[in-house]
Amino acid sequence: MTTKIKVLNPTVKPISEAGFLAKRPSNLKGKKLGLLANGKENSEELLSSISEVLSDHFEFGSIIKRNKGNASRPCPDNLVEEMAEECDVIITSNGD
Repeated sequence: MTTKIKVLNPTVKPISEAGFLAKRPSNLKGKKLGLLANGKENSEELLSSISEVLSDHFEFGSIIKRNKGNASRPCPDNLVEEMAEECDVIITSNGD
């Protein structure tokens, strides 16, 4: 007897060309910087180091730190919405 198996395609479709880049601020003075770690080991440490370097050169109004918690899953919609509402610019990290 022959057993059939179903092979799944694990790839995702490319982002639509209809997508767009967010408008960039002309300067960062007083802006709210968002730091979003992806949940991997050292992702928060990487963002802290980047934040320190940037803070030496720019005067941010505030820095908001979040961690999406699981690198293998998309960022939860509520976290994306929160950061989009609260932050002027966002940096994400990929640890290890």
